Amino acid sequence: MIRSVLNIILTFSLANSIYAQELFPHVDPASNIPKGVLGIRLANEGFNEVNEFRFSQSYRFMFGITSKLMITPAFNFSNHHGRKFPSDFIANDGNIGIHTHGVSKGNKYPYQLDNFNVNIRYRFLSLDKTKDHFRMTAYLEMAAGREAHDEAEPNLMGDNGGIGAGITATKLKQRFAISATVGGIVPQDYYYQRKDSSLTVKYGKAINYSLSMGLLCLPFKYKSYKQTNVNVYCEFIGKAYEKARVISNSREVLIADVPGLEGGMYVEFRPSIQFIFNSNLRIDLSYGRPLYKRSYTHFYPLYFFTIQRYFYFK
Repeated sequence: MIRSVLNIILTFSLANSIYAQELFPHVDPASNIPKGVLGIRLANEGFNEVNEFRFSQSYRFMFGITSKLMITPAFNFSNHHGRKFPSDFIANDGNIGIHTHGVSKGNKYPYQLDNFNVNIRYRFLSLDKTKDHFRMTAYLEMAAGREAHDEAEPNLMGDNGGIGAGITATKLKQRFAISATVGGIVPQDYYYQRKDSSLTVKYGKAINYSLSMGLLCLPFKYKSYKQTNVNVYCEFIGKAYEKARVISNSREVLIADVPGLEGGMYVEFRPSIQFIFNSNLRIDLSYGRPLYKRSYTHFYPLYFFTIQRYFYFK
């Protein structure tokens, strides 16, 4: 039994060292963690919104069910939104009638649980050689949450409930890895019923896409799995989404010059540096800026800090 556990540890440590350059900070590669291994990740994101610092945290638990199947439940917390929209979210005047001017930025919100997310990944293609492979994975994710999310763009890792699915393809060659992901998101509506009124926000369906590249910088030559890995990454993260619809008391509300509730698309540039210690402890530092247009779910620049650890079971 002890020998079996040691074999698992050493085998995974070696694989983790060789393929470290595809441990992308912002997207999952097509390679899953091995059977019987548990990974715990704490991902942090922060940005300044007017005079308020917004931050979010994701607690993810990655477990290899088989060599091809992995499940990742996640609990997401933030101070981005409240549970209800403010009373002035819907307005009425003689000029444009019933309308919304959105939600003002810089409001104070409590740090609270946003949603619960489960991601299931299945690797259906593996073309493996020594330090060279091409893999493809399909994923399905489901999220449950009920935040008063005041933008059209859906996000299943915090802001919305709903479902999503997609495909990831990853190519590794020596010290370089490249990965692409494309998927779709169908978010749940927000619904709130008062005694004499109701409010529904129908968020836009979305297509998410990413292109990630990673390069192993150190060590130049492996002598032990205890050596520290240093990797650099260049990732392009984006989304295209439909506009939101706001319905008050069964009547559609005019969206009055609120870019965050309109449809859109964007691409962000996120460079990162990553350190892996003892082939087991991983730390990512990352930064985000808009490259093409922008997301209205956050301000810029974005700051990211992630720490991850693996645990081994027979």
